Amino acid sequence: MFTKRIVVTGMGAMTPVGQDAGTAWQSLLDGKSGVGPIAAFEAEGARPSYAAEVKDFAPERAGVPRRKLKMMGRQAQLAFAAAEQACADAGLNTEDARGDATRVGIILGVGMLSADALELGRACNAMAGEVGDGFETSAFMRAAAAELFPLWLLRHIPNLAAAHASIHLDAQGPSNTIATGCVAGANAIGEAARIIGRGEADVMLAGGTDARVSPLGTLRYRDLGWLATREDVDPQAVSAPFDEDASGFINGEGAAILVLESLERAQARGARIYAELVSYAAANDAGDVLRPNPKGRAFARAVQNCADRGEIAIEDVSAVFAPAPSVPGYDSAIASALATVLNGHARPAVTALRSLLGHTHAASAAIDCVAAVKAIQTGVVPATANLRRPIAALPFVTGSAREQALPTVLVGAYGFGGHAAALAFRASAS
Repeated sequence: MFTKRIVVTGMGAMTPVGQDAGTAWQSLLDGKSGVGPIAAFEAEGARPSYAAEVKDFAPERAGVPRRKLKMMGRQAQLAFAAAEQACADAGLNTEDARGDATRVGIILGVGMLSADALELGRACNAMAGEVGDGFETSAFMRAAAAELFPLWLLRHIPNLAAAHASIHLDAQGPSNTIATGCVAGANAIGEAARIIGRGEADVMLAGGTDARVSPLGTLRYRDLGWLATREDVDPQAVSAPFDEDASGFINGEGAAILVLESLERAQARGARIYAELVSYAAANDAGDVLRPNPKGRAFARAVQNCADRGEIAIEDVSAVFAPAPSVPGYDSAIASALATVLNGHARPAVTALRSLLGHTHAASAAIDCVAAVKAIQTGVVPATANLRRPIAALPFVTGSAREQALPTVLVGAYGFGGHAAALAFRASAS
């Protein structure tokens, strides 16, 4: 598909089950869940009271400069840490190793940035002390001037996650931010590969970051009916992709970044090559913003086009990392799409990591890509947790991780707005 062969030479990950790619991968193999009581805000008595957060994240320990912390939202901090890891993993953490700075770029998928309800609440309370129960714009502006951090806006501008990482790494090449919701991380990786293929950059950092575990984010999703609120079972058993008892997704957060290079450049500098990114495709349902096409037509088209463009026979796909979020309508559409594309002729191992990670939104596909590359490297596919009564007769991996040869692995992405994408990876190129 690409005019140059594109390879993965580095990975970084900040996830609910581990704060680096290796730790996260081992947790997934062990079936460790990242779901727990909400720590980001006081959630006692709230429904839900649980989420999938990056535990005990210490930005400074992860390499985020102290002087920048107040200007960086959590999604930017997580991306910064993942980018630092990815560069170190690829052996690109020095200027000499990175080479021409104008040929190094970054594309990130970033999600919705929620305003800080607690910070805004302080401003509203201060205004109320002046004007009472009503809302008066001029009084709010006076109160906000005293209560809000002067550079408050910088924490809520989507492109600044990529900007902070670019500045730190002196990446002067193409820089972009993609905001296609749950599919943004996949789009970022695919578009980054295209940039290298066009000869516009030698190295691209690409992935996704998101941090929506907030009071406003929780309310939004709960009111839309997408968020799981069950309190009758252990929170770690709630996220059940492809299961009859799926009741909604668990809100999550995280970041994952791949280092992509042309095969020629990677070989020339003696880089370790994890896998080759063979193909990418994107599509849209062009239907309802809030609901998928019942047959998952965009996802089916993205998967089929990805295989066709990469000259991959569907029966040669050895595993699929599916984007089922544990939202019944989406799980059903994704299952239908996979059944259509596989058409009974292929039996790839199908797994859905949101059962353990929750839904990390714009970071979800990027985290799946890290897992897919690790699967190729180790020959193991993690199991889908909490899958007891499957909604479809697909070859799901359940119970425990499965060992098998994994020459070609596909990562899917599908989400609100009808966006869909697919990426195909195969074993290390030579």
